[in-house]
Amino acid sequence: MKTKYKRNVSRRATPWDNYQELTPLQDFIKNRYLEAYEVRHPQIAGSKEIDLLNSYPVEFCKHCGSFHIKKYGFTNTGIQRYYCNDCKHSFTIITNTIFQDRKISISEWIEYCLDLFRYESLNVTSKTNKNAGTTTKY
Repeated sequence: MKTKYKRNVSRRATPWDNYQELTPLQDFIKNRYLEAYEVRHPQIAGSKEIDLLNSYPVEFCKHCGSFHIKKYGFTNTGIQRYYCNDCKHSFTIITNTIFQDRKISISEWIEYCLDLFRYESLNVTSKTNKNAGTTTKY
């Protein structure tokens, strides 16, 4: 039985990603393509965004609103964690925001919002950002 949903393929993939040995031309194209992808999609770890997020003071718990909090180390990306002595939860500056549980950087979110404000189509936005069409719609 056919499924009615079409699975979208990532736009960062190249036709020869699964090849064991690449020709010099394929290797050159793949490396340049991935470099351009990394420019558009920087990793949040080790970026200036971590410094920006860690510079904001946290005064209360993001879960219960208590002021009895303490620093509690860092996440694997380098964001400062906090611990609430009242509700016993740990949290970061981005807890309960649209950036929570997302792997993409804040600068990429800003770029995406600017594309939407320019009234570009979702298809153009997904091609520009090298995302799958379903990612852009989500």
